[in-house]
Amino acid sequence: MSKFLEAVIEANKEILKIIESNEHDFLCEKVSLGVGGDMSRRIDLMAEEVFVKKLKKFGDINSEESGFIKGDSKFSIVIDPLDGSDNFVSKIPYYGTSVALKQGSTCRAAVIVNLANRDIFYKDDDSFQRANLDDLHFEDVKKNTLFGAGIFERAYCSKKLFEKLNSENIKFRSLGAFALSLAYAHDVSFVVYEGSMRVYDVEAGLYMCESLYKIVIDDILIISKDKEIFDRISQLFRKGV
Repeated sequence: MSKFLEAVIEANKEILKIIESNEHDFLCEKVSLGVGGDMSRRIDLMAEEVFVKKLKKFGDINSEESGFIKGDSKFSIVIDPLDGSDNFVSKIPYYGTSVALKQGSTCRAAVIVNLANRDIFYKDDDSFQRANLDDLHFEDVKKNTLFGAGIFERAYCSKKLFEKLNSENIKFRSLGAFALSLAYAHDVSFVVYEGSMRVYDVEAGLYMCESLYKIVIDDILIISKDKEIFDRISQLFRKGV
């Protein structure tokens, strides 16, 4: 196990202890406006503090909450300390953390964790694996051969994609944690997103989707493990349907 992965695991376990040992209302208090444009809650800032403590030795940190934080190495790290903050506040069990290690403009490793069920995804130049934080038994990520629903993030504010998917009777769910949804892209039928994409949301997740079919058309991101499904959705925009 790499030292980077070990440090991210330690950070996530510490964040879980914070969640388990503090009152939910206390963790959800709004504190300040984050660099990413959303209001930072106490849990966001506490999680960021943990990541900075554990990861600054690996490089400069770019965080959704505080922006640039000077580190101690030539690498850089992009983090979302709590992906799916609104889900956390609402006690919806789909929220987690996202960390990407970069060398220049190239992503070299990424870790995404679902704090609600302890799923952990890790990718580097040599492998893409998943495990559970409770046992850390890593196995290679494989594409789910079954097809159910896809994931449509930010469906609530869609101006184009929602109507087109409905017109084709394409089933989807909107889960509210973009980085997590990208990590699960090998399991679901597809992942789509409409709107501006911030580096904190996508750096680690897109790296984990390198082997999948992927396209960005204007402000729409379409990803799928299956070429037929990918073509079906992307053609809705390529042909202006």
